[in-house]
Amino acid sequence: MPERMLFRPFSLFLQQKRKTMDITPQKTRYLYVLLFLTVVMTLPWLGLADFNTKGEPREAIVAQTMLAQDNWVMPHNNGGEIAYKPPFMHWCVAACGALVGEVNEYVARFPSAVSAILLAFGVYFFYARRRDGRTALITAFVSFSSFEMFRAAYACRVDMVLTMCIVGAMMLLEAWQERGRRGGLPWLAILLMSAGTLTKGPVAIVLPCAVAWICAVVRREGWLRETGLLLLSALLSMALPALWYCAAYRQQGDGFLRLFMEENVYRFLGRMSYRSHENGLWYYFVMLPAGLLPWTLLLLPALFRRWDRRAIVARLRAMDRTEVFSLVASLTVFVFYCIPHSKRGVYIMPMYPFVAFFVSQYLCANYTQRFVRRLSSAVAVLYTLAFAVVLPIVLNRKSDLGTAREIERLVGDAPLTSYVAGSVPGNPTHYFTINFYLHDRVGVWTAQGPASPHGFLIVGDRDARDFVRQKGYVFHKVNLAPHRSCDTRQTVCLYEYWAVK
Repeated sequence: MPERMLFRPFSLFLQQKRKTMDITPQKTRYLYVLLFLTVVMTLPWLGLADFNTKGEPREAIVAQTMLAQDNWVMPHNNGGEIAYKPPFMHWCVAACGALVGEVNEYVARFPSAVSAILLAFGVYFFYARRRDGRTALITAFVSFSSFEMFRAAYACRVDMVLTMCIVGAMMLLEAWQERGRRGGLPWLAILLMSAGTLTKGPVAIVLPCAVAWICAVVRREGWLRETGLLLLSALLSMALPALWYCAAYRQQGDGFLRLFMEENVYRFLGRMSYRSHENGLWYYFVMLPAGLLPWTLLLLPALFRRWDRRAIVARLRAMDRTEVFSLVASLTVFVFYCIPHSKRGVYIMPMYPFVAFFVSQYLCANYTQRFVRRLSSAVAVLYTLAFAVVLPIVLNRKSDLGTAREIERLVGDAPLTSYVAGSVPGNPTHYFTINFYLHDRVGVWTAQGPASPHGFLIVGDRDARDFVRQKGYVFHKVNLAPHRSCDTRQTVCLYEYWAVK
């Protein structure tokens, strides 16, 4: 099929935007290249890997129960628990699931992949207006294909959607400041900050507004006026999320308020009721270069150059507007996430597109166009082979899907419950993967006992040693093929139980 027929809708979009966005024929060709790479590297392969970590099914089951319970505010799952994140990503998954009739692996990962593609295009458009098309293309592809970002595009987690909202809002606020704040408030940026807040919390407002404010101060553009406009934008960004927060509070009461404080305030202050991804100040200095692989390897020669402090200072002073914005955005995200004790590599993903801009400038200055093109092609091929062929074969062996199907065959319609020793109330561990594949029919054995006096218990082999000795119940072990759960790291055991007096 000819290219113009294959991408006809995309061509119409470009024709409408050429005048306002200065898209030359060369930049149009680069755009088609980016479209081809981002789509082919992600969308066809999303459903090949079964869920094999507890994080993905924990999020997917929220969307699954939204459809099953027809509750789009805060559905219950995993034995009566509520979601630990706001619902925007779950809404996207549930909406896609409603279209195809179910929430499966492909549907659950689709919003993350689309967010990664949209982010790549947003980065390209932003830098193509301020640099040449080659620099913009390399920036977008380096950001998209960095290991941490690409892995997040394949995961049913909130991080990729949040990154798209935060980075998009940052770039839109910068464009708004660049044109002298004409046209009123930055409504599209406000909408993205609202979506980001509904994805993970107020951090989606704090970071974009902080970057815009710091840039205004550095450029001496009137910080007092900028403070007022950004405060107004932040307040407007909270309008839509406030509707959901109020509805969630009406449903869950003080329990939801405690959850909000735990996830958004106490996590930042290091006062959480449980330990969560605690790492030292050094952590991101390691995770940033690791997350930018394989592109960090091309920067290694720079470490062995002689650094002239005066030349560095002169280069910083000579930075243009785009470079200042990219540097401020990178440093703001990095410093912000260094403050809390809770640290994960995915938290700093909003700085990757801006770091990629400086990486692209280094590549253009120190490597030939032919070398960069060949390397990018190799990265695209290797990533596609890894995520489409190798990883599904390797990771599907870890998945609890086979065990879930066997349990479903053995127990029929009988009640199912589960038990995991040492599960922390604020950060519980369940058999999330098994529960997802069994459509949220697995309850939780609490201190008050199971919901039914007779049924089947899913428990790990180590936990079962003491648990099945408790008084008041008789346990009979059911033969189950040995499998180490990807959620609890224990061999899954199945018991039939009866309550006795």
